[in-house]
Amino acid sequence: MRISFVEKPELDAVDLTNLRRAVGWEGDLERVKKTLGRSYYWVAAFEAEKLIAFVEVISDGVDDAYIRNLIVHPDYQRRGIGRKLLEMVLSRVKADRIKTVNVLFEPGLEPFYRKVGFRVVCGGLIDNHAAKG
Repeated sequence: MRISFVEKPELDAVDLTNLRRAVGWEGDLERVKKTLGRSYYWVAAFEAEKLIAFVEVISDGVDDAYIRNLIVHPDYQRRGIGRKLLEMVLSRVKADRIKTVNVLFEPGLEPFYRKVGFRVVCGGLIDNHAAKG
């Protein structure tokens, strides 16, 4: 079946929540509803009508862009879909002349991000939800 890539599509919060759950991420429908469509830019991939991948960018539109939530359904991974989503995002950010692009990722994904041009630097993260307890 053919996969289509769509810039800034209208998405169903349930579909995106289910995609997040498919990769083992938090799947809080109410949180997804609060953020859906509020990003600077996003791209989704579909097989027919089924949402199979998603990425979004948070940005001030000038200096910084932050790529978040690059998600590819496990049944569709290792087919170049994530790379295509990133290429679309990076192309848009470059065309908009945004100075820097940032992304957080698990250490095992470093080779993937290096292949698309990211330079790995040191950073820090506080996860207020993980710190509960």
